[in-house]
Amino acid sequence: MELVGPICEVLKCLGDPTCTYIEHHKKLEERKNDLLAKQRQLNAMKSDVELRIKAEFRWGRRVRQEVENWLLDVQAINDKIQNIDERMRNVSCFLRARLGKRIAQTVEQVEGIIERGNFTEALVIDNPSTAGVPFQLEHLEGETMVKEDIWNYLMSDEIRMIGVCGMGGIGKTTIMKHIHNQLLEETKALFDKIIWVTVSKELNIPDLQEKLADALNIADLPESEPERVAELMEKLRQRRYVLILDDVWERFSLAEVGIPKPTSSNGSKLVLTSRSIEVCRSMDCKVVKVPPLSHEESMNLFLEHAGHGVLKVPSLKKILGNIVRECGGFPLP
Repeated sequence: MELVGPICEVLKCLGDPTCTYIEHHKKLEERKNDLLAKQRQLNAMKSDVELRIKAEFRWGRRVRQEVENWLLDVQAINDKIQNIDERMRNVSCFLRARLGKRIAQTVEQVEGIIERGNFTEALVIDNPSTAGVPFQLEHLEGETMVKEDIWNYLMSDEIRMIGVCGMGGIGKTTIMKHIHNQLLEETKALFDKIIWVTVSKELNIPDLQEKLADALNIADLPESEPERVAELMEKLRQRRYVLILDDVWERFSLAEVGIPKPTSSNGSKLVLTSRSIEVCRSMDCKVVKVPPLSHEESMNLFLEHAGHGVLKVPSLKKILGNIVRECGGFPLP
């Protein structure tokens, strides 16, 4: 009875050219070796793709869905080949042809995956969740005049570069996040691109260039510094943009980074935030100072975070007043 199944399988094949069945049977080992060779080729390609992803990947970017799917297919076919290898160890004479046919089909599948893995475009792209998407905003108490001044300068033809200055923690970044979101909502016809880059205390020109490249969908900047500058200059000159450079601690040359100076002819704008008024002035910016909050504004901001219920407790109300005075007009909840 144990032979019935395999014999039936042989008889089924007689309906087709019998030689095909015999071919699968005879060349099982040869086809297995061919499959393993293709697998080695595929996994070498997978390693190269993973190295390219590692080289291209930066904050705010993600692997293209096509590449993700390809890597999943590579994993699936490797699992299938492992299963075939386990079956090869105990294959009976009657099942050799069936296994040989399965191996031949798997070789074709591997060849198809290899063909799909010749990626000519960038493997990593800007993540839609971080590119051109509004910030989640904190409550903005006071500073309405400052915000209006910055907005009016952005809409003006005369002012191209704006420097927002004030002490650390005074609210410069929060104000500019509100401005950033307003620009995204209201100026699509006026500006092609709204770019936000955080510079920070340790100025790193290559890092700044990479962040700009991310925002401009440049997959790979050249290694040569002059070529990097030239590519950024060319891309930015093709657009009307607002570039927001947050937390600038020292003066630097826009040209050395690859940022063309905003002019009335290119229609672009630049805003930087800094603790130093001298930095703003040295970079030819129209200075906008962010003053401390008034006592009333500080109290309102605190209650926005703590809740107005604290005012109903007399002992807490006195403590609250002391805390607000200690904050000294800084928007610290």
